[in-house]
Amino acid sequence: MCLATPVQVKLKVKNEKLKVIVDGDKTIDISLVPDVKIGDWLLCHGDLAINQIDANEAKTILGMIKSCNHQN
Repeated sequence: MCLATPVQVKLKVKNEKLKVIVDGDKTIDISLVPDVKIGDWLLCHGDLAINQIDANEAKTILGMIKSCNHQN
């Protein structure tokens, strides 16, 4: 099963790439959501940001993912 997960922008690396923190450093492609700033939350599928979301939505999704992991 594939799942899009929230990540928070920590450092801009290049024009269309950002470095984010998700269990370590990860570089993602932001070509679909180019107007992001450090501190913004993005919904990512693999290494591609597919949407920008607010902090409350990000925390809700992360909470649901965490609760599913604890049930397994």
